[in-house]
Amino acid sequence: QKISHLLSLLDERIATQNKIIEKLQSLIKGLIDDIITLKCGQLVAFETLYSKAGEGGTPTTSNTEFYDNGSIPFIKIDDLSNKYLSANKDYITELGLKKSSAWLIPTHSIIYSNGATIGAISINKYPVCTKQGILGIVPNTNIDVEFLYYFMQSSYFQKEVERVVTEGTMKTAYLKDINHIKCPIPDLDRQKEISHLLSVLSLKEDVERQLLQKYQIQKQYLLRKMFI
Repeated sequence: QKISHLLSLLDERIATQNKIIEKLQSLIKGLIDDIITLKCGQLVAFETLYSKAGEGGTPTTSNTEFYDNGSIPFIKIDDLSNKYLSANKDYITELGLKKSSAWLIPTHSIIYSNGATIGAISINKYPVCTKQGILGIVPNTNIDVEFLYYFMQSSYFQKEVERVVTEGTMKTAYLKDINHIKCPIPDLDRQKEISHLLSVLSLKEDVERQLLQKYQIQKQYLLRKMFI
């Protein structure tokens, strides 16, 4: 009874922690949508927000020279699960990069999935290249990358992307169509104010996620030790 009571309390704490994270996510999303809905800046075409953008490409998988001992981070959809892209699983070689349509995306750019799972997004913390169906977007100097990250998560932007999605073998939102989306963009100082507010909440969410992970590890540890 003591063991089951202890584990039940831990399960309740894990459930509460999940609710805290859900509430934070809801708050962040609500704030993003409210701020964007305010139309706090002039409407400009998406193509004016970046200096360079484009999809990546996948080197021929049958050629081992493109992958063996590769050192260039090669980003796939599974890597876009957090705000900051700070780790990845796959790599390609310099030859693989040269022989494909992939390109090296500089640090602090937007990595955005525009095919299959449309809307997955991260900010890369180091130079990367991507497979096809994932865009690299290098913001202009007058665009705060953090603000652009949050803006592209807004319901406003997501709905506009849905309007230009092309049906085919898989759904795709081509850059040439995203380019024409009208975006309400404030001046750089206001962008930074907005992104700072949202980043503080995102940091809080990250802390709560780390705490959740510790509770889950603790539960697994207790289960292993109690029933040996």
